[in-house]
Amino acid sequence: MRYISLTIIIILCCVVQQLSAQSSAIDSLQQLIETAKEDTTRIIAMRNLGVLLSDHDVPLAIEYVERARDLSEQKGYPDLVNYTINSLGIIYYGIGDYEKTLDCFIKVLAYQEKQNNVQGMSRIYNNLGLLFKELGRYDKSIDYLEKSVNLKLASGDSITLSSSYNNLGSVYQEGLKDYVRASDCYNRALLIDKRYGDTYGAFITLKNIGFNHFMNKAYDSAHYYYNEAVMLYNETDDRYIKSEFLYDFALLNAATGKLDRAIEKHNMSIEMAKTADIKLLLKKNYEGLADTYARLGDLKKALKYQKMCSEINNELFNADQNAKIAEIETNFQIQTKQNEIELLRKEAEIKDLKIKNNEMAFYWLGGVLLLVLLLGILQYRKNVYKTKVNKLLQLKNQEINDKNKNIMDSILYARNIQEAILAENDKLKLAFTDSFVFTKPRDVVNGDFYWFAEKGDCVIIAAVDCTGHGVPAAFLNVMGNSLLNQIVNEEDIIEPGQILKELNMRVFKSFKYDNMEVKADDGMDVGICLFDRSKMTLSFAGAKRPLYYFHNHALNVLKGDHYPVGGVLYEECRSYQQHEITLSKTDVIYLFTDGIVDQFGGENNKKFMYPRFRKLLENIAREPMKQQLTVIEESLANWQGDHEQTDDILLIGVRV
Repeated sequence: MRYISLTIIIILCCVVQQLSAQSSAIDSLQQLIETAKEDTTRIIAMRNLGVLLSDHDVPLAIEYVERARDLSEQKGYPDLVNYTINSLGIIYYGIGDYEKTLDCFIKVLAYQEKQNNVQGMSRIYNNLGLLFKELGRYDKSIDYLEKSVNLKLASGDSITLSSSYNNLGSVYQEGLKDYVRASDCYNRALLIDKRYGDTYGAFITLKNIGFNHFMNKAYDSAHYYYNEAVMLYNETDDRYIKSEFLYDFALLNAATGKLDRAIEKHNMSIEMAKTADIKLLLKKNYEGLADTYARLGDLKKALKYQKMCSEINNELFNADQNAKIAEIETNFQIQTKQNEIELLRKEAEIKDLKIKNNEMAFYWLGGVLLLVLLLGILQYRKNVYKTKVNKLLQLKNQEINDKNKNIMDSILYARNIQEAILAENDKLKLAFTDSFVFTKPRDVVNGDFYWFAEKGDCVIIAAVDCTGHGVPAAFLNVMGNSLLNQIVNEEDIIEPGQILKELNMRVFKSFKYDNMEVKADDGMDVGICLFDRSKMTLSFAGAKRPLYYFHNHALNVLKGDHYPVGGVLYEECRSYQQHEITLSKTDVIYLFTDGIVDQFGGENNKKFMYPRFRKLLENIAREPMKQQLTVIEESLANWQGDHEQTDDILLIGVRV
């Protein structure tokens, strides 16, 4: 199937969730830094906070990791000193400061070789190989990466072996144009990823295999592997890898003549690279946009992006890199000597400073008395000022409380409007006496919704999960409800597969994607079925959602397609597979969103998961639907315990 990538409906949901999660992690680490009793705990927390901040605040990230390094040196923890220096090198690599990167990696290598730490040496060899690849010194890069692979094979370090194979393949491919050896490395990496179920590693490997086919001009094969990688796109928060993948995909779009899609993905890659200050990818994307606009005949924009590319290139390579690298160790030693000389000079100045105590005693006493007087005056003024500030804060707090009340009142009113628009549970009861609808929003308004319609002997039921939560998702589900009413009630389209196809096209047409400056991968996951009461047949189609049904007292599963309704990484024109089954009286069907299976809880704070959910349904399938609902609510509440609800929940159960 051929795909044409879509632009996203609303980015706000995704951005808010990601920022909220990052903010929570940052707050937790900052609190741990302030309260930790052990120095080692505080050091690791500062290092982890620095790594987390490196995605959007590089100067602050470097400051935290340097604090962790300084404290490690002060307390005498050489392993942690080495650990933090390696993290600094990775941050400098991300922003294109290769001189500082090499300085850090050389120190780490010296320490690991001194300790004869095979695993540590294999991993720093991998880092050095990547660095020399970016500097264009491919022979040296391959030398380090092959050392890394050999050490990992010898020591059984399979966890990171896939990464080294991927890196080695990229050097053969980009540096030496040896696509055959590159493909061999990628295939080895993919076998390791599949063996250990590493979805993050598989995403990187599939991306690299796709790019390998692209370089060989096998565009159909490249498109196939990129679509496989898209399925794992959300399995990682690594902005560097995501930004690089979007850049590679943009090149494929441009090569196959889809220039508008290429511009979309270049812009998405740029936004992600900017947040993480990834200068190398900014340079590549600006260069790609310049070429694309030149092909479109827009020479003004082509020149604009070519200039931006040149500016970034000057930042990355503003002098002879080879000369700088050769001078790193010498400069480091010279700087160390200069620091020692400066320290001795300051000590000499302190020793030479003579204070004549007898002559200065009177002046010191007068100064102290004057200081006490000034402190008294300042304290009085401070108290007056503090009183004024407290009154002002009280007024501002009252204003904030009033605004918060107005916002909450608006959200509650929006919930009432949403409940009035969406289908009522009683309609399902009229069609199926023994049935239930269980819905539980995570926030005040709901991102999941249930939809119902009757056409003669036919009943159409849908469970829809809109991307995100709260108000943004509520906008999506009201729109989805309206579109379903148009498709089914006004245009008499009742086949589930055709409904999903029409819904996808109308979601795309309902938004002005070309005017959106920032793109995101939002959409709807939908499970929809058509039940013919006269023929006792059921038709089902799903967009990333399944249907469970009990027939002859056995649980059966109808899987939906792997792609949703909407989404910029998927094609506009999609078809959805329609399943047909025959039911018997007393058979039970279930439609649901992923809120139940993704709920965290239990003793180890893990997800509820599909196997546990299927086991629960098998235990209660023969009970009346009302009693089933009670058991499901109690089971979910017991599992959740004191943990917060992680997603909107929707479950529809019907006994035919």
